[in-house]
Amino acid sequence: MIGGYVHQSSGEVNDWWPRHVGGKEFPDVPEHIASTADEAHQSLSIGAHRGAIALARAVVEATAKDHGITKGMLDKKIDEMAKQGVISDAMKDAAHEIRFAGNEVAHADLAEEPITKEDAEEVLALMDAILTRVYQEPAQVARVRQRREERRGGE
Repeated sequence: MIGGYVHQSSGEVNDWWPRHVGGKEFPDVPEHIASTADEAHQSLSIGAHRGAIALARAVVEATAKDHGITKGMLDKKIDEMAKQGVISDAMKDAAHEIRFAGNEVAHADLAEEPITKEDAEEVLALMDAILTRVYQEPAQVARVRQRREERRGGE
């Protein structure tokens, strides 16, 4: 049972579900994107696999928009991110797979093809990789560079 509780015969709360909701922090990602990615991980942690995948798709689209890529459907936005060098060709393929999975949960007959935990975990791993490459790694490099330059007196 998700989002509920169990009563003892005395009417007291005995247990609360879920016991733990796991998210993930993305400190160098813009807040509106980071909070959506965190929510995707929270969804995964409670078994809401379709919700997790739909949110991962939203993260990809928000990343494109954050880089000024606002025209066209998501497939065109992904291609444009790669064209502009926001993401690599490998990340372009990852973004398209997230898009395909998101489309599947949004438009397909959900009763015919169940989405497994493993499916959702893999899609979120691709989302995390995109956020790492686009936001986290450049910010980390900038911090390391700044500390080095401060040690060297601005060299």
